[in-house]
Amino acid sequence: MANIIKCRGFVLKTAPFKESSLLASVLTNKLGKVKLLAKGVRRPKSKMCGALEPFSLDEIIFYKREFKDIYTLSDAVIVDGYPEVRGDPHKVSGAMVLCEYFDKTLPTEERDTAAFSGFYRFLRNLRRVNSAGVRALVVGHLIKALSASGVMPHLDNCVLCHVPLSDGNGKVDFSVSAGGVVCSKHHDDTVVLLSRQTIYALRNIYGKSDAAINDEALREIEVFMADYMYVHLNHLNLHSLKHFK
Repeated sequence: MANIIKCRGFVLKTAPFKESSLLASVLTNKLGKVKLLAKGVRRPKSKMCGALEPFSLDEIIFYKREFKDIYTLSDAVIVDGYPEVRGDPHKVSGAMVLCEYFDKTLPTEERDTAAFSGFYRFLRNLRRVNSAGVRALVVGHLIKALSASGVMPHLDNCVLCHVPLSDGNGKVDFSVSAGGVVCSKHHDDTVVLLSRQTIYALRNIYGKSDAAINDEALREIEVFMADYMYVHLNHLNLHSLKHFK
């Protein structure tokens, strides 16, 4: 017997299905990520036409059946289409990075209030930030999301032997493969050099909801971020991040 579920959800991804339908990946506030079939939604007269655009926040109704991986979408009404974001191509590109991240990393039907609220907060900030601040905002929220995924970089001491970082203003060795800062004894071929300011910036991201990233820290984080996600998130490769300028 089908259960009728009514909830809110962010559209993460859609793909054509047959001639007039769509398969949608939606991050909901009640069930986590779900897969939905929107029948006939690509027809011009569909009542849901326009509601399944990426990163739209919708009020949705769908039928949940046991032993099914994909549920039938009954209705979708836009709660917030984020027009301020859609009017700026750079912001749209940034939003697509987070959409792809959550679509690829979240398991199906595991409620994740942190992911939902984090994506909501990201879009709220994205609509307010100027175009020059979009990249730092996207990177900051990606780093924050790593913590929720259980792969937060280790920053307090050597990740392998827990020797404290030496004092000083020099660079710090950060091992992508080991997952955090390392001492000289554990230097490997995936080590990148990070400034102390970047280490502080990373710590602030985890300690605050909306910590800022300066230009130097942003450049250094971008050097290792894609490789870090690939190593620690089951070979995750964000295609949208490669094209995000």
